[in-house]
Amino acid sequence: MKFDISYTFDALPRLFEGSLVTLILALLGFAFSVVLATIVTVARTASKSRILACSVAIYISFIRGTPLLVQIFLVFYVLPIVGLNIGPMSAGILALTLNSAAFVIEILRGGLASVPQGQFEAARSLGLSGFALWVKVVLPQTFMASIPPLVNEFTQVLKATALLSTITVVELMRVSQQIYSNNYHPVEVLTGAFVMYFLMCFAVSRSASLLESKFEVKRA
Repeated sequence: MKFDISYTFDALPRLFEGSLVTLILALLGFAFSVVLATIVTVARTASKSRILACSVAIYISFIRGTPLLVQIFLVFYVLPIVGLNIGPMSAGILALTLNSAAFVIEILRGGLASVPQGQFEAARSLGLSGFALWVKVVLPQTFMASIPPLVNEFTQVLKATALLSTITVVELMRVSQQIYSNNYHPVEVLTGAFVMYFLMCFAVSRSASLLESKFEVKRA
């Protein structure tokens, strides 16, 4: 069977629609993971609780030690058993959030370690403490130091959305499967999907580079 690029072009409109769903899934999953990871990081650092630290360590070990596909299946099939009936898209976002949060927690821990201890002391000497200390002084510096690994994590989440096709979420990979199951030209259709994934990841990478350069200029 010869490669016929016309099938690629014919599939592009539907692949573009699938790409939008993929992007929405990635953005929501990553945004929720950053919020969750930030709350956990602040709570773990401020409270110094061994129970909390141990719980977070177990959670991170579980996420890192099991495949994302298994985690997706657990969220999708186990939650209805305990009475939480959510749709495939919500289950997919939740699975991505829980998975990514474990990695973002470690990223923020590294970023937090780069904040000089003198920043805490200077802020306290100015009367800042608690919520104001974290929001105005610590977290901005933590996130600025964490931009490169956070961008890398977002691209991982973006690519991981392809696994959500296994629970019938109609994102880019699922759309590709639907198309080539009808026209029997998987190579041409998957080539189009490859281009879509590449363009999205490339756009994220370039945007992050510009953002990082902007912050470098401000700090200089």
